[in-house]
Amino acid sequence: MLIADSSRPVLIDTHAHLDSSDYKADRAAVIVRAFSESIGVITIGVDLRSSEAAVSLAKRHHTIWAAVGVHPHDAKTLDQGVLSRLATLIKVPKVVAIGEIGLDYYRDLSPRAVQRRAFEAQIELAGKSKLPIIIHNRESTKDLLAILRHHGSSYHGVIHSFLDDGPLAKEFLALGFYLGIGGPVTFNKNKILQEAVKEIPLERIILETDCPYLTPVPYRGKRNEPAYVRYVAKKVAELKGISVENVKERTTDNAISLFAL
Repeated sequence: MLIADSSRPVLIDTHAHLDSSDYKADRAAVIVRAFSESIGVITIGVDLRSSEAAVSLAKRHHTIWAAVGVHPHDAKTLDQGVLSRLATLIKVPKVVAIGEIGLDYYRDLSPRAVQRRAFEAQIELAGKSKLPIIIHNRESTKDLLAILRHHGSSYHGVIHSFLDDGPLAKEFLALGFYLGIGGPVTFNKNKILQEAVKEIPLERIILETDCPYLTPVPYRGKRNEPAYVRYVAKKVAELKGISVENVKERTTDNAISLFAL
């Protein structure tokens, strides 16, 4: 069911990890700060435990939703039992996506062949459920694109924490993906990303924090949280030469549409 206008968030942090132990001491306060800024949150699973924790959080809060999935780091844990449990979790109404899934050839914490099998199994689960996928991609673009093209139009979703250049953005856009823009766009060193954001159509951008990681300026170096997504919106507006209000409205529309909130 789509969000009623009366409860529509001003912004949506489409990628948070609210179950993280970084919030053990003050998770409730972090959530209150987001709500005080009228920020909705999608909290993301990376393995079975965190997926179940994300669902539990979403059930308790009106404008928190959950995504469930197994991250490439933990791909070696995705057996038939875990896949069956994910298939059960996606039936919960507050579950709006499958993720964080994908490939990571930087850390290689699971063998690459295992990562690819886990990624494809979860794409297939998404195809059956019609849920969007939230994709992690780190130094694995060639294989990632090959897998996505193999599966054709059986999926839709977002490239999480897009950090690359304009030409790669166009490749993902051509496949129908939204691009998740987060704190790194505020870092002065990320000129290539900043130039890409200028060219990416606003109607294909969604905002995220990846909290507790990737904290935007002016809080870089400290723990991230959903309330800081407003700094990402501000930077996107600056780069595009448009109002922050325009960025907030459009990216929130995008998130509502993609995740059927």
